[in-house]
Amino acid sequence: MTVAVERLGRTVVLVVDGDVDLSTAPELHRAIESALDAGPRRLVVDLTLVRFLNSAGLEVLLAARRRAGQDTDLRLVATTRAVWRPLQVTRLHEELVIHASLPAAIAAPSSTGDEAATGG
Repeated sequence: MTVAVERLGRTVVLVVDGDVDLSTAPELHRAIESALDAGPRRLVVDLTLVRFLNSAGLEVLLAARRRAGQDTDLRLVATTRAVWRPLQVTRLHEELVIHASLPAAIAAPSSTGDEAATGG
């Protein structure tokens, strides 16, 4: 699994590629923690290229939501069955903000009330 980081103003995008499982979840956790340490207004975790997501990965996403709190608007991008199925079975799709594309996740109004999240 790899995690690429892109900064767009006050938005940080993490593009995750590969399997998110017990052996790779700590790496994703570290990437998310590092991104949140920078204090972004919005953090987008793009899971479009994820081929497998298990409970360890789901726990990382829940921990990210808790850590982001009210200060950071956390959004996921999920388009594949490999990601959607575990989110639906666990009903986490009701707890997390999920978009069908990266542009939609970046452009959607912020739940934190700060519309300048992308710096413009």
